[in-house]
This record gives sequence, structure tokens and C-alpha cells, in this order.
Amino acid sequence: MTNYKLPTTTLILFFLSFLSFSQNRILQFQNIAYENGVTDYRINNILQDKDGYLWFGTRLGIYRYNGQTTKTYHLLKEHYETNDIFQDSHGRIWAATTGGLYIFNQEKDGFEIWLSDNASINKDLTSNVLSITEVNNKLWCSSVSGTIISLSYENNKAQIEHLLTSKNGPNKKGFATGIIQDKDGTIWISTSWGRIIKYKDSKFSPTKFNQTKNNSPITTIAMDQDNNLWIATNGNGLFKYNVHNDATSQYTASESINSKSITNNIILSLCVDKDNNLWAGTDGGGLNLYLPETDGFTSFQQNNYSRLPISDNSILSIHQGNDNIIWIGTVHGGVNFFKNNSIIFNIPPSDVHFNQKDSQGSQVLETSNGDIWFTAGRNGLRRYRPKTGEVSVFIDNPKDESDLSGNNVLSLFEDGQNRIWIGTLGGGLNIYDTRLEKFLQAEQRHNNKEIFGIEKDDNGNIWVGSNTGIKIYNTNLQVIKTHSVATDPNLNSDVITCLYKDVKGDMWVGTSLGLNVFTKNGLKKYNSIKNDTTTLSGNRILSIAEDEDLSLLIGTYGFGLNRYRRNTDSFERIGKNQGLNAIIISGLFLDDDKNIWCSTNLGLSKIKPDNSIENYGFLDGIQAFQGGSATINKEGTIFMGGPHGLSYFKASDLKPNNSIAPKVFFTSISVLSKNETQEISFGTKPQEQLIIKPEDQLFSVNFSSSNYWSPKKNIYRYKLEGLNKDWQTIGNQQVLTFSNLKPGEYTLKVSAAKNMTSDHGSISAINITVLPSFWQKTWVKILCILSILGLVLLFLKWRISSISKQRQKLQELVTTKTEEVKKQQNQVYQSRIALLNAEKENQKLSQKKLRNELNFKTEELTNYTLRAIHKNHLLTEIKDNLLVETKQDVPKKRNLKKIVNLIDDSLMLDKDWENFYNLFNQIHTTFIKNLKNYCPRLSDREVRLCALIKLNFNSQHIATLFGISLSSVKVARHRLRKKLNILENQSFEDFFENLN
Repeated sequence: MTNYKLPTTTLILFFLSFLSFSQNRILQFQNIAYENGVTDYRINNILQDKDGYLWFGTRLGIYRYNGQTTKTYHLLKEHYETNDIFQDSHGRIWAATTGGLYIFNQEKDGFEIWLSDNASINKDLTSNVLSITEVNNKLWCSSVSGTIISLSYENNKAQIEHLLTSKNGPNKKGFATGIIQDKDGTIWISTSWGRIIKYKDSKFSPTKFNQTKNNSPITTIAMDQDNNLWIATNGNGLFKYNVHNDATSQYTASESINSKSITNNIILSLCVDKDNNLWAGTDGGGLNLYLPETDGFTSFQQNNYSRLPISDNSILSIHQGNDNIIWIGTVHGGVNFFKNNSIIFNIPPSDVHFNQKDSQGSQVLETSNGDIWFTAGRNGLRRYRPKTGEVSVFIDNPKDESDLSGNNVLSLFEDGQNRIWIGTLGGGLNIYDTRLEKFLQAEQRHNNKEIFGIEKDDNGNIWVGSNTGIKIYNTNLQVIKTHSVATDPNLNSDVITCLYKDVKGDMWVGTSLGLNVFTKNGLKKYNSIKNDTTTLSGNRILSIAEDEDLSLLIGTYGFGLNRYRRNTDSFERIGKNQGLNAIIISGLFLDDDKNIWCSTNLGLSKIKPDNSIENYGFLDGIQAFQGGSATINKEGTIFMGGPHGLSYFKASDLKPNNSIAPKVFFTSISVLSKNETQEISFGTKPQEQLIIKPEDQLFSVNFSSSNYWSPKKNIYRYKLEGLNKDWQTIGNQQVLTFSNLKPGEYTLKVSAAKNMTSDHGSISAINITVLPSFWQKTWVKILCILSILGLVLLFLKWRISSISKQRQKLQELVTTKTEEVKKQQNQVYQSRIALLNAEKENQKLSQKKLRNELNFKTEELTNYTLRAIHKNHLLTEIKDNLLVETKQDVPKKRNLKKIVNLIDDSLMLDKDWENFYNLFNQIHTTFIKNLKNYCPRLSDREVRLCALIKLNFNSQHIATLFGISLSSVKVARHRLRKKLNILENQSFEDFFENLN
């Protein structure tokens, strides 16, 4: 519900005009305060020295900040306060204070009062010194007594250049509030009574500025590159005085809301930066920037809609340091700093009636007539007309069916009839006719509860994608077709997240579960496949666009960007490895320079035609898109909206912060020994030599850089010469720890870059000497080596003498033993001859005995065989006789046959052959074994035949033993020769001899 009373049926509230708009530039201010070690919130002066250190002058002393730690330097007395901090051309740091002129002593790491050799001038140098600057290689300072003093550090000389007197008379003293020198060498001096004095050709003279009616003290002055002297006053605003033509302009505060003048008449500080921009710090009016094109000012003040606003509206000091960072000292807000990239303009949320409690981003649409429509989170819809500045507010009144239905607008689209299609969450589809200034009723408008995508096809029909699928409306706002999973099974999901028509007329559909495309040939789908990098990186699609090369760009929720290549029907993934820092891509569009702009959860990312990527975030004034997305109009202006209002800028103006490579400086060293940890802090003069003692177990070197703007993006690398030759990249790590280094000389070098692709800049180095322990010292090692060599020589000498004596004794012993050995050898020789003769006789006896035994065995075998032959012959004869008898007496024939069979069985029984083999093997031990190994196929009868042949039995005897005929023996011998493969000219005796 809204508390607005809407006076018309169109539910449009015109509540602001262009003339009342406050279109502010956006700057992002970072802050250094108590949590960074700066305990005083009032910062009188700021200086960044040549090494990158920051110096803050306060009521509590002077702070030095290195990005990690803050060190406080106290002056002689606690109540002394700094008026100015300055670094001369030789690098010396000076402080003008209420207690005198101080110089920083690097050796002592502290400030000390500076005195000249002129005692009378020292009285002024120890009083309230207001300002200090360098003129022609000399330092000029002003004191509250009205003196302007020049001094030379080298010879300790000082002299009074001028004594100021006020306009009220020669006895009324005034003082110089500012001293500067222009490019022509003229010195300009501002005074406490509102006058400007110049010093040229060794003469002080008034200027025509003094003819103005300025009666206010001048607080400070600054010279720009156009010869304009800017004069800040304490109550009379700001003056611009041209030193060449004496033209003068005055700028004072105005009560008009739309005033482009300065915001306060008390100007406390001025600064002209390197780009010739004038910055003015006021007392309560914030920071002002002069705009030459309008001869007016824009201001930066505390507010509740910027993410990083300035912390205080009273600006005591402004200083431009390294890397184009501008530093601001405030009265109540500590130190602020920013980069001047104020190309982004903003209409505050109050002017467009945004609810800042709702962090939801806006959907933005530029219509054909140039109006800007943008959603207001959960608070309806806004229309902004840039030409008139008119804003219309559309809010849902539940009691009125003719107004906007649903305050949470998710999507916007303009058709060809100047009608705005509005998709909401819970309120369905709204269509607003800009010509009739009223909402139209579409068919089934409330059936779509969550409408994320609206697009027009080539036929002029409007596709509406919601959480229930797709409805296609004709120009008469009638539904002519629907698509859902039920009607189109190839559709990934009914939850439609975006729609896009490509140059071919194909309709691409992003869903919560993948990507689809409707072509003339039907519906095709694409999904993410695990471990396949040629598919989508994720399935929840948020945005679709088309590049100049006709490839499709697909933004996902949580998985970065994809590029679809038509020729390969595959996807390329664009993520952190390619330089895209975000993973949620809620919007996509192209500018006139063919750059692809991505609205992301971290801001905007620009993909250039060469595929390089630039990321912009809140430090660049770009909001994070937590829902919603940016858009670009025909003039190349990018619009984005959200809880901080409506912002816009030229796409071509947004450029990366081309920061210089930061300087690296060592901040401290921690040394861990056996008993304690020692902390060594570095002053402005880096410690050139670090001594590591033998009892020190490890040490850590801490360092920082002069990149105060985005220190987390620093990429550090180091090299420890003496240990390794190559640079080691360590990311954003700002401490290096070493242990167990060998004694010797090392040089630690550290450099930093803005990011991984940037060149590394200046190198900071520190020499490290690792002292050896007592036993590692060179002279100890040499002494030990010499001692060992001496002992070795003594030992060798003693050993040689001992060996010589032993050799002599051994020689004598050898001679004696040689004679004894010769005698023993002779005795042994004689004994061996006798033994050999005895053995020879024994061998002869043994051989004789063996021959006798062999002869005996042979005779025994022969006799046995002859007896067997005789027995067989007898039995054969008996057999023949009995056969005759069987033929004569028939009645006795059966008995006679039994006798014949018994006689057959008795012929050469197996037992006889067994006895034969026993005797044979005693004589020829391996014959039968070798024979069977040579020819395993031999039968027992053939083995017996071989044994008889070996014993030189003739064929007749063999026939008798086997009881066969002589011709059968010849046949058996012939078959045996073939089976044994005996050559024709080879006898059995020779074959058996070779077999053995």
C-alpha cells in the first residue's frame, strides 16, 4: 500500500520538475581514521612524500601512515599544533607549527626544532609559524608576527624578507596566510586582512585585487594553469583573480536549491590538481569542484544515499598525492581520499522517491521518445523525462483496478505502438499506453505471476515469459499461443527468466534449467554438461544479447558468461580466468564502440573487441546489481538505478584507473630468537642492513605499498638474491618469513603491481647479513682445518716411522721364514714324491684287481650263459623226442602235451634273465640305461638282444637262447639296426662304444 493520494485515474504523480532536481556527480571517498591508528579526528594538514608515506598534522602531533601501521611523532610540547607540512626538493620534511619550525631527522626518526645562526630571527622561528613553501631553492615561511623569512638549510642561514603590516596602520601587524610561486617566478602572498601582495624583481608590491571590497581574512590561495589566482576567504566566499589581466570574479553561497555556486562562504582550503581542477574545502559546505564549462560548482557532502560519501563537511586541507589520489583532512571525520573520476551523475533517491531500505536494483528502459523508465524496488515504477526533468510515480493501489498492478516490477518492454509492457512479481502483466496515459487490459493479465522476460518477434507479436511458461500476445492484447513443458517437452522449464530475438528472427529463451531457442525448424535446447567445457557453464540463464559477430552472449546466475558460436554449435566460457570478476550476469548490452557491457553482482564489466576485460565497482561509482541491470540509450549514455537513486554517465567516459605502479616500502621486521621476539619498525629512512644473529631462529619482513586506493588488488613479488635468482609472485601477501638461511650476504627485493597483468614498478631492497655461529665463522673453520691437517701430518709422520721399523723387522722375519719355508718345501716335495709313488703302486694293484674281477665276472657270465644254452639245447632235444611220442600213441597224447608245455615254460625263465641282468650290469653299469635313453621304444626282447651282442654272442648262440631259428635272429638284428638308426658301414660294437 502507498500513502500517496493519486488525483487522477492514470495514477501518475508529477511531483518534481527539472529545475528542482539535484543532479550530483558521484565520488567514492575512502576513510582513514581511528581504526587505522589515526587517533585524532581533526586533520589540519596532509602530505604524501616522495616515498609514498602519508603525513597527517593534528592537534596530537604528526602521524606517519604506511598503509599498515601509523606512527605518532610528538612535538616539544603537547599543545603545539601543526599549521603546515611540506617536503622540499631535497626530500626533507618540514612542519610549521604553533610552536615553531620543525624538521624531520631521519637518523633519529623524529622531529626537532630548526634554528638558524641568527638569534634574532630564531625568535620568530620558534613562535607560531603559519606556512612554508620553497622559492628559488630556498624555504619561505611566514609567522604570526608578520615576518616572511627565507632560510637555507645547507648553511643554516635565515633572513627576513618582508614584514607585513595591516591596512589599519603601520603599527598594526598582520601575517601571511599563504605563499605560492607561479610558473613565471612571481611570488604571491595572501594576508590575514584580505589583501594580495606580489614579489617580483626583488620588490614587494600590492595588486589590483586589493581594490575589491573584500574585508575578510584570506585563508589560503592557489594558482591554476590558466594564470588564475584563487583566493579563499573566511566569510566572503571565493575569488578568482587573473594575474595577467587583473580580471576578478567572486563566488558566494546561494540559498537557491538549484544554485551552482559554492556551498559556503568560509573557504578553509584550496587545491589545483594536475588536471587543472580546482577543489575548495568549506566550513560546513563540504568539498566543492569548480566547473569551468558552467563557471559554477558542484559539491560533495555527507549524505545517506552514497555508498562511500565524504565523512565530514568541514574541510581543513586538500592535497594531491601519488597516483592522482586527492587527500582531504576534515574537522570531525579524519582523513578522506578519492580519485577524481567524477564522470558519473546521480539523481538522489529522495528526488525520485526511492525507498533506500530496499537494496533491490532497478530495471531501466529508454523508450522511443527518450523517456527513462526504471523500477523502484518494491515501490512501483518511475518515469523520468530528461528533456523536462519531469518524474512520474506509478504505485499500485489495491483498490483501483485501473492503475499499476503489483509494486515489484521485474521487466520492462516497449512495443511498436508506444505501449510499455510491465512484468511484475505477483501483479501479473501491465500495459501502459503512453499516448493515452492509461493502463490497458490484456487477456489473462493476472495468470502470469512472475514475469521476467518480454520480447517482440518478427510478426509483431509480444512474447511474455513467466514462471508458468510463455504466452504470445497479438497487437490486440489477445493470447494467440502458449508454450510450456506440457505442450513443448523440449522446453527446459516453465520458469522463463529472459527472452531475446536475434538477427535471424529466432527467439532465444532463458529458463531456470537451461537455454532454448525457437527456430523455423522447431525448438532446440542447450544444457550444462559436467566436465564438458563446450556446453553452458550453468543452467540458470539471466540475460541474453548478440555480439557484432552474431555470436550469442549468455549470462548466468552463479556461473559467469558464455559465448555461443553458431558455426560450431558450442559455447565458450568467460569467467575469472579470462578476467571477468563476477559470476552473476543479470544484464547485457553493446555500445557504439562494440564493447560488451555486463551488469553483474559486483558492478559493470566491459569486454572490449580485443577480448580484454575491464571491471568497475563501487570504488568507481558503479553500483552492484542485486537484481536489475543497466541499459544504454541512443546517445551512448548508460543508466543504472537502485537504492542510491538514478545514475548515468557516458559509456566512453568510464575508463579504468590507470594507476602508476605503486612504490613498496618495508614497514617492520620480526625476529624470533630462542628466548624472545624482537620487533623492528622502520622509519622514513629504510634500514639498509638487517643483521641476523646465530641465535635467531627465523625472521619476518613486513612491507606495504603506496597504493592506498585498492591495496587488496596489489600483486607483490620478491627475490632473495643469494638464495634464488628468479622472482617469486606472492599475490597480496605483505609478509615474508625466512628461516635456516646459511651464513652469508643476501639482498631481499620486493616490488608491486596493480594486478597480475600490470608491469611491476619500483623495487625496494634491504640487505640481510646472516651471521655465522662460532663454529661457522671462517677463522674458526680455517683454524679447525689447520689443526686437523697438523694432526694428520703428525699422525702420518709417526705412522711412516712405525711402518719403517715394522718393515725392517718384517724383512728380517721374512728372511728367516724364507729359509725355513725352503726347507719345509724340500721336505714336502720329497714326501709328495714318495706319496705319489705309493699311490701309483696302489693304482696298479687296484687296476690288476679290477681286471681280475672283470675277467672273473665275464667268465662267470659266459659260463652261466653256456649253461643256459646247454639247458635249452637239452630241453629242445627232449621236446623233439616227446613230440615224436605224441604222434605214435594216441591214448597218451594228452599227457605228453602237458609235458611239452611244461618244457616250453621252462625255457629261459624270467628269473634266469633277471640273474643275467644283475651280472651284466655289474660289468656294463650304464649300458642298458644309455640304450633306453637313446631309444625308449626298444622292447625287452630287443634290449636282451643288444646285451647279448655287447657280450659278443654269435647268431647261433642267440638263436639257441631265444629258441628261434637262425634266420629269425638275422631278421631281429636287421630290425634292431633300423630302430637304432645304425649306419650300414657301422657295426653294433662301434655303435655301442659311441653310445657309452
